[in-house]
Amino acid sequence: MKRTLIVILSVVMAISMSACYSTHHGHRHGRGPKGMPPGQAKKYYGEQSAKDFAPGQQKKKKHRH
Repeated sequence: MKRTLIVILSVVMAISMSACYSTHHGHRHGRGPKGMPPGQAKKYYGEQSAKDFAPGQQKKKKHRH
C-alpha cells in the first residue's frame, strides 16, 4: 500500500512539474530569412541591396496594386 502511494505521488508530481514548462517564441522584428539581420541576409544570398530583406520594405511590396 505504501509503495503504491509513493508511485502514484511520484507520477502526479512528475506530471505537475512537466506542466510548468512553457515555450515562448520571441518576435523576430527586423530579421530576414533564417533570423538574420537584413545586411547579413544580403551577404548570405549574394544580393546587391539589403532592401528586399528589411521588414519595412516587405510591407511596401504587399500593398502594391
